Amino acid sequence: MKLASGYKAFWDAAHKNYPDEIRPGGLLDQGWQDVIPDWRGMFDTISNVLNADHSDRFVKPSDRAWMSSIFPWSTDKRSTKAGALAKTYKGLILLKTPFDLALYPRLIWELQPRTIIELGSYQGGSGLWLADNMSVLCENLGEVHSFDLYTKCIHENAMKHPLINFHRVDLSDVANFDENLLKSLPHPWLVIDDAHVKIFSMFSHLNKYMISGDYYVIEDDPAKANKEIIDGFQLIEQSGFLIDTYYVDAFGINVTCAPNAWLRKS
Repeated sequence: MKLASGYKAFWDAAHKNYPDEIRPGGLLDQGWQDVIPDWRGMFDTISNVLNADHSDRFVKPSDRAWMSSIFPWSTDKRSTKAGALAKTYKGLILLKTPFDLALYPRLIWELQPRTIIELGSYQGGSGLWLADNMSVLCENLGEVHSFDLYTKCIHENAMKHPLINFHRVDLSDVANFDENLLKSLPHPWLVIDDAHVKIFSMFSHLNKYMISGDYYVIEDDPAKANKEIIDGFQLIEQSGFLIDTYYVDAFGINVTCAPNAWLRKS
């Protein structure tokens, strides 16, 4: 499994080169039992990762509750007066929770997307951050395509990045998309809907161009869990998308700005 490859490499190297240090309490075991009474050691942790049962990773939306261990935006506001608005990237506004800032690089590395489609550009800070992550984490460079109606708000520092293309599109009508562009974009895709405009009409339209293994993340709106959301996720399930629990539950149940909405096309 790609996400566990680093764990396995460390496990193999430690056993081969430092057999005395991998025992309980050894330096490589990170023996913190005196500080954390229930600490069982790094090698128990690594062993659990390598021997984990992954059969329940991808689940149907209808099999999931909408509860969240923590609401990420609330957590954000506890630690800073300005909350999410305090976060920037290279000086530009970046409206993502700390949890999701950790999750997206992990997915980009695992998926190796050739195309990231961002719905909602804002100032361009998130597109710039995604493009920089792609440039570092992807073996074959792709591009970020960011769509928004209010493109005059996009900062010049984001627009000059070689991997980003900003498109002025009214997202209230899917007919405004350039069909030839969507057909030409290489896969795998990572689609991130942060525009909050007719999210399920948008999903249905972009799904026509997606293939097995592509990801679709819907930020913020699923936290409402109202009738529109529940009905929309029935459409998502019928379209063959499964929730990737490695991402929605990485920090606790649905501790993400996209609860139940890190979706993989099967």
